[in-house]
Amino acid sequence: MKYLEIFEDIPGIKAFFSTKEGAVEGSPYNNEELFSELGLEKAFRVFPQQVHEATVCDITGDMIRGDSISLPSTDGTVTREKNVLLTTVHADCPPVYFAHNKGDAVGMVHSGWRGTLAGICPQTVRRMVSLYGISPENLRVHIGPSISRCCFEVGDEVIRAFNLEWGYSFTENNMMDLKAIIRRQLEDAGVPSVNISDDGHCTYCEPEMFCSYRREGGTYMRMGAGICIL
Repeated sequence: MKYLEIFEDIPGIKAFFSTKEGAVEGSPYNNEELFSELGLEKAFRVFPQQVHEATVCDITGDMIRGDSISLPSTDGTVTREKNVLLTTVHADCPPVYFAHNKGDAVGMVHSGWRGTLAGICPQTVRRMVSLYGISPENLRVHIGPSISRCCFEVGDEVIRAFNLEWGYSFTENNMMDLKAIIRRQLEDAGVPSVNISDDGHCTYCEPEMFCSYRREGGTYMRMGAGICIL
């Protein structure tokens, strides 16, 4: 299996997460074979630099030149433009997918622990609300395959930082549930809990299916996440 499909029930949207079989070396995620298989070979591709911060960029029509764009100092993108493939790369950090329930606005975010601490997911909600005039209640959000609490040990300084910034860390014996933090942030930003999904995959625990930077002690292989309005 080269990829998992996301938001299959939302008409007009194609979203995916590649498995180890569909991974590429390094960044950006540019897998021509997989894009063709998904019917996205002609899509304009958006490649954020991913610096573990909370900058979210709106991709507008005047930015669509050539076949792709690279965005420095960016970890999240949103758009209302059709045939624009928003991408991120991953090897443990959570990919977070955003879609208006009508299928006319989407977002794609790399939310590692630093970006999560900086609030990139609620920032994405705010950006989509302010830019597109949609209600958080009408957003669907999916947290994709990433390292889970069972395998994500963090230091006391990370726990303190989350408790200071957010008032919670969802940590027990230094094992942090980053997905639970993201979910709580989204709920506090107005996204109904019923609209937030998590496929339950742990990249660390499933070596046959996923790459894991932490499990492998560093890896050049990156799995790709993407979302596009067709």
